[in-house]
Amino acid sequence: MKKKRYSKEHEELSNKFRALSHPARVKLVEDLMKKECCVGEMQRCLSISQPNVSQHLKILKDAGIIRGRKEKTRICYAVADDNVKKAFVLFLKGDGSNE
Repeated sequence: MKKKRYSKEHEELSNKFRALSHPARVKLVEDLMKKECCVGEMQRCLSISQPNVSQHLKILKDAGIIRGRKEKTRICYAVADDNVKKAFVLFLKGDGSNE
C-alpha cells in the first residue's frame, strides 16, 4: 500500500492557491475584503460579463475562500477565510520588513 505523501492541510492549501491563480479572482477577493458585494457590483468593477464573474465566484466558493449570503433575490459575497485575509494584507500591503 502506498503511503500518502500529502496531508489534508497540504491539499486544502494547494486548492486555495489554485483558486487564487487568476488575476480576476485575486481582484474579487481584494474587493470583497473591503465590503460585501453582489454579482452586479463585481461585474461593474471588473468590467467582465456576469457569467464570467459567477464562474470565478464559484471557484472561490468551492475553495472555501468566500461565502454567499442570500438577500431577497440576490446573493451577496464576502471573504470567509481569515487566513486568506491575513495573506492578502501581507502580500498586498507588506509588513514593512523589506523597507
